[in-house]
Amino acid sequence: MRNKEIKELIRLQGSLAQQLHQIRSSKQLSMERVCAETGVPMYILDNLELGRGGINMGAVYALAKYYGKKVRILLQD
Repeated sequence: MRNKEIKELIRLQGSLAQQLHQIRSSKQLSMERVCAETGVPMYILDNLELGRGGINMGAVYALAKYYGKKVRILLQD
């Protein structure tokens, strides 16, 4: 991966992390409850909300469905 691609991935990951945390917080849901009701393991939800590690798209889709949101992926040059 080129340096520019890595920086873009980090930026996108941070944005996703902020959105996931904000949605959960605004609905006043605990991480434990979200994990129990979605089947997403705690460590994956934690990593997603903190922008750590890779992006687990299966978990992102499960969370989006649970939160009543849609996932839109945009690839740009």
